[in-house]
Amino acid sequence: MKKFILPLIVLSFIGCAGKDTWTKDYLVNDCLKEFTKRNEEQKMFNTMQLANLCDCASDRMLVKYKSKREFDKDKDGASQIGSECAQEIMQK
Repeated sequence: MKKFILPLIVLSFIGCAGKDTWTKDYLVNDCLKEFTKRNEEQKMFNTMQLANLCDCASDRMLVKYKSKREFDKDKDGASQIGSECAQEIMQK
């Protein structure tokens, strides 16, 4: 089950990050909004874990990518960031 949930989390975050606004607050809030729509993530994580996941991925993406354009060019790197954050949250 965990193997299937990680790709869903990564795809959810990538969908959130692909917006015009590139700020931490926007990325975190949009990420949380996307996750609350999905039942699979809610079964795996509690609200605090989802918040930590979005916070972790937002921080790392803002450091790595300075704009939406940079993010769009490196979807694999963004997927890696999402996966790493999800794994960290799952281990806690």
